[in-house]
Amino acid sequence: MLKNVRIWFKKDGPAKYISHLDLARCMGYVLKMARLPVWYTEGFNPRIHMTFAMPLSLGVSGEQECMDIRLTEEVSYSNVTERMNRHLPMGLQVYRASDPVMTFNEIQFADYTVELEAEDSREIADDLAALLAQEEITVMKHAKKGAKEFEIKPFLNAVTMDITGSQTVKLTLCLPCSAEGSINPNLLLEALKKYKGITPYASVTRNGLLTKDHTEFL
Repeated sequence: MLKNVRIWFKKDGPAKYISHLDLARCMGYVLKMARLPVWYTEGFNPRIHMTFAMPLSLGVSGEQECMDIRLTEEVSYSNVTERMNRHLPMGLQVYRASDPVMTFNEIQFADYTVELEAEDSREIADDLAALLAQEEITVMKHAKKGAKEFEIKPFLNAVTMDITGSQTVKLTLCLPCSAEGSINPNLLLEALKKYKGITPYASVTRNGLLTKDHTEFL
C-alpha cells in the first residue's frame, strides 16, 4: 500500500532564512525522527520520497506551504501532524495533513503581503503611488543565465496599499508563481530603490498559492 499525503506547514521566524535545500534536508530528518512509515525511492541511493510546491525565496515567510510524501502504512492525519511537530525546529510548524487534491503544476499565482517600515509612512506611500503610476518599471532580474533588465509594471496592476501606522505601510499583491516562471515581490523593493532612492525595512510573506483562475490551491 502506498498513500500520497500532502503536508501543510508554516515557515517563518528564523526558519525563513533556511534555503530550500536545507529545508528539504530538515524535513527528511524530521520524518525519520518521527518514525513515520515513509516510502523511499528505489535505486542505488534510496531517499525519502518528498516533493515540494513552489520553493520560497530566502528571507520570505510562508503561511501555507506544502509538500507531498508517500506512506507505506495507514496513519491518521492528526498523528502525522503531531509526530512531525515534535521534532521541527523553531519557525517550522505543520498545521495540517490531507489528501492531495490538485497537482503542483496547477499552481500559477501566489498572494503576498509586504510590510514596509520607514520614518514617515505617508511619505513612503506617496513614493509607492508615484512609482506604480509610472508607465514602465524596469529592474535587474537575476537568473541562472545572468542578470537582465526586466519589466515588472504589467504584474503590478492589482497592488493594494494601506497605511497601518505612522511608520508602517502594508501592501498586498498577487504575482505569477509557477514552474514556467515566477515574479519575486522583492523586485518591487528593488524598483523603490532604483527610482525613489529609498530602502525601507521590508517583511515579505507568501500567504497562499493559487490556480490559474485565482482559486486556492488544495
